[in-house]
Amino acid sequence: MLLIKNPETPRLRLRSWRKSDKDFTLSLWGDRENGKYMSDPVRENMDEAYLKCVDEMEDNPEGYYLLAERKADAMPVGTCCIFPENGNYDIGYCIAKEYWREGLGTEMVDAILRWVKAKGGKSVTGEVADGNLPSIALLRKFGFAEDRKTRYKKWGEETYFDAHYYKLNLDSAADSVTVPTLPLSGTKASFPWRGNAFAE
Repeated sequence: MLLIKNPETPRLRLRSWRKSDKDFTLSLWGDRENGKYMSDPVRENMDEAYLKCVDEMEDNPEGYYLLAERKADAMPVGTCCIFPENGNYDIGYCIAKEYWREGLGTEMVDAILRWVKAKGGKSVTGEVADGNLPSIALLRKFGFAEDRKTRYKKWGEETYFDAHYYKLNLDSAADSVTVPTLPLSGTKASFPWRGNAFAE
């Protein structure tokens, strides 16, 4: 799916992911530190099947894959995804480690929530590894609450993460979500990525 209008924050623009973003995306997700809690494989485990999934992200019929870029210079700083299903929108997000602790994860999630609410979404979920305390804190700042326990696996490895889905019901959420700047990055999961929230 492609965005009609790009959501913006004071510093970021979220736009539809393009194949030309592949190198940045793979370096981000495949980095051992940046992708620690992601289901995506580290660079050396990115096999042909995984790379084919990445190639199919542009205008994917299941959801929105987005690139976050700085408005000032169009420099890519992260990625996010939004998967709508029956009024719920499952999200993922990731900020490049060079930009951690600048509040960009907060801006990204705020933009996603505003966009989902404008689309008439009823709720938003994000899957977060239990060890990923910064991402849990980020979602809680926006009013997300623990919803259900889950477990996921890193592609191509026997690495498993105990996790939880966190959920925000938009009917009860404030019209304008304002939170303090947090030292956080992002989230994601498995189409190649579809849920496991990641933040540092």
